[in-house]
Amino acid sequence: MDLLLSDHIPERRAFLKGAGGVALGLFVAASLGGCESLLDAIRNRPTRCRLSVGSATLAPHLATYKAGVQAMKGLAAANPRSWAAQAGIHGTVAGGFNLCQHGTPHFFSWHRAYLFFFEQIIRNLTGEKRFALPYWNWNQDPLLHPDFLDTSGPLFHPRNNTSLTGFAPVQAATLDPILDDSNFLTFSSTLEGPHGDVHVFIGQDMGGGGSAIDPVFWMHHCMIDYCWNKWNVELGFDNPNDAGWVNTSWNHFFQGDGNPANMTAGITTLMPLLAYQYESSAIGTHAAVAEVRLAQDYAKVRERVEAGAPVQLDIRQRYLVAEGAVTPLGKPYSSPTIVRASELSSLLTQRDPGNNAFLRVEYARFPEANDFFVRVFVNLPSAEANTPTEDPHYAGSFSFFGSPGGVHEQMHATQHLVNVTPVLRRLMERGELRDGGAISVQLVAVPANNIFRKPDLVLELRKIELLITPIVVRPTRK
Repeated sequence: MDLLLSDHIPERRAFLKGAGGVALGLFVAASLGGCESLLDAIRNRPTRCRLSVGSATLAPHLATYKAGVQAMKGLAAANPRSWAAQAGIHGTVAGGFNLCQHGTPHFFSWHRAYLFFFEQIIRNLTGEKRFALPYWNWNQDPLLHPDFLDTSGPLFHPRNNTSLTGFAPVQAATLDPILDDSNFLTFSSTLEGPHGDVHVFIGQDMGGGGSAIDPVFWMHHCMIDYCWNKWNVELGFDNPNDAGWVNTSWNHFFQGDGNPANMTAGITTLMPLLAYQYESSAIGTHAAVAEVRLAQDYAKVRERVEAGAPVQLDIRQRYLVAEGAVTPLGKPYSSPTIVRASELSSLLTQRDPGNNAFLRVEYARFPEANDFFVRVFVNLPSAEANTPTEDPHYAGSFSFFGSPGGVHEQMHATQHLVNVTPVLRRLMERGELRDGGAISVQLVAVPANNIFRKPDLVLELRKIELLITPIVVRPTRK
C-alpha cells in the first residue's frame, strides 16, 4: 500500500531488526572473506567514490566498472548476470517498468538492493572484490564524467543532455528543503521529483522504463542512494520501523555468482554500515562530514539506524485546490483561488513553525509523451515556460519518468509531491500572502529539449491538493 497517498495510515509499531542485521553480516562475511574476518571487513568495507574528474580514489573503481560493464554485455541475454537481464529487472525500452519501485515507500530500499547485487556481479566478473560503484553527485559535479562521453568506450550510450549545469532540480534551492524534511515518507516522495527530472533531462533510454540499459543509470541511482545515506546516517533522520515496511521482501535479484537472492527492506537500511560506505560530499548547503572512525560512535549510529522510528504521515489540514481539469500541454494551467491565506498563516508562520506544506498533484493517466517537465508556481498567473526558476513564486518541478503505454505507469508516475513550504513562507515574508488574500497554483509544462515532441498533447488533471503535515521530531532516546 502507498502509505504516502493513503487516507488511512496504519498504526506503527516498533520492530527489532537484529535478525536482519545478522543476516546481512553473514552475507558480507561470505562476500568479503568469512566470519572470522567480519569485523575487519566491515571496518574496511569498500567505498563508493564521488564521480569527479581527477579523483585518484575514483580511478580504479571506474576502470573496474568499465571492465564489468564490458563483461556483462558479453554474456548471453538469458544469463541473469548479463547487461540486458540486469537492466530488465528495472524495465525495458519496449515494455516500460518491470519490477522497480516508484511512488511507494520502497523507492529507496528496492533500488538500494538493486545496486547492491549489481555491484556484487561486477565484483564477481572482474575479480575485484574491493570494487564499489561510484556515485554522480550532480549537485556538485553537474557535468557528466568524460568516460561516459567516449563513443568508443563501454560507458557510452546515446543521451540528449550530459550537463546539468543550471538545472534547477539538482541545485541547492531544490535539494535543501528535501534533505531537511525529517519525515521519511515525504522525504522519499519529494526526492523522486529531482530523480525523475534527471532521468527525463538526460533523455533517450534514460528517460523511460529501460533506463538501466544506460551505464549512467547506476551512477545516478548511487547518488539517490547517497542522498538517503546522507539523510539517514549523516543528518540523523530515521527510517520506518514498522513490521510491514521492514519485512517487505523481494526475490528477483541475483548474487554475484548468478544464484537467486532474497532481500528485505529492513536489511537494506544496514547496508551502508556493513557492506559499503560513501565518500562523503556536499549536497546543497549540507556539507561533507568526517568518516566515523571510533567504535563507540559507529555503534551509536548503527543502533539508531537499526532501531528506526515510528513514521507516519499525519495530515493536519487538507485543502482541495482543483479537481478534474484538462490542460493543453503548451498552455499554462492556473487553479482557482480557493485556499485563503488566512487559513495557512497560523500553520506556516513562526506562530507554529513545526509544519510543512506539500502540493499533491494527481493526473488521470500517464501522458503519451514524457519529454517535458511540469514547473510549479504559487500565485503567479502570468507564469509561462520562460519564467525563470529563480522567480520567488517558483516552488519546484516534476516529470513523467517512465515509458508511455507501459504496464505500471498508473502506479509509478501520475501522482507527484512538491514541498511548497519555502515558497509559501517566502511569499508571506514578502507581504504577498496577506490574510485577506487567496492562494492559486500554476502548472507550466516546459520541454526538456526546447520543443515538445507532441505539442497537441492534453494533460488530464484528476486532483490538486495542499497538505499540511507536522514536522516529525525524533523522540528522546533512553
